[in-house]
Amino acid sequence: MMDRIMNSLSYSRTEWSGSDDGKNTNNTDPTTETTAANTTTSTPNKKSLRVLFLSSDTGGGHRASATSLAQQFEVLFPGSTYELCDIVQLDGPPPYNMLVKSYKHLSAHPHQWKLVYSVSNTRAYEMLADVHMKSAMERAVRKRIMEKGPDVVVSVHPLMTNVPVLACSNITKETGKHLPIFTVCTDLGSAHSM
Repeated sequence: MMDRIMNSLSYSRTEWSGSDDGKNTNNTDPTTETTAANTTTSTPNKKSLRVLFLSSDTGGGHRASATSLAQQFEVLFPGSTYELCDIVQLDGPPPYNMLVKSYKHLSAHPHQWKLVYSVSNTRAYEMLADVHMKSAMERAVRKRIMEKGPDVVVSVHPLMTNVPVLACSNITKETGKHLPIFTVCTDLGSAHSM
């Protein structure tokens, strides 16, 4: 995965407009988290990157994957910073913006989990949800990503993929600057259709 990201990022990096004073502040908002690199590794000719990870606290694996990847970015691109952002909770319409709360509830109630899973695990539901999320969220997600000013976007959650891919494509068209987005599959077993 890191090889693909490194190859994609080998283009001549163009700075985004806006403040880039190299300082990061830890955000107490549970939907976003910013961390500065704390590494002593030095790699010549590799510029630091601003990495935006898209995830959600629906189980521990997504955040753990983002944290592991962030550590690797810090080693390969010294001075890099990253931010973890839950765009569905921040910019999603109901019922998607209640994902974390619903996940925690359903995890404690297996029969309800099974019902919701089986009702929503169909191709028709997936297509409807995809159209709904893109039409209801894309502008807000695009604005949020542009405000964050990342050099690369990495999704580690299945619901953080379709809308951000469209948003990053639109950002590239609007700015003329390529904004790569990568998806990391964290659920390797049988997956929900969404």
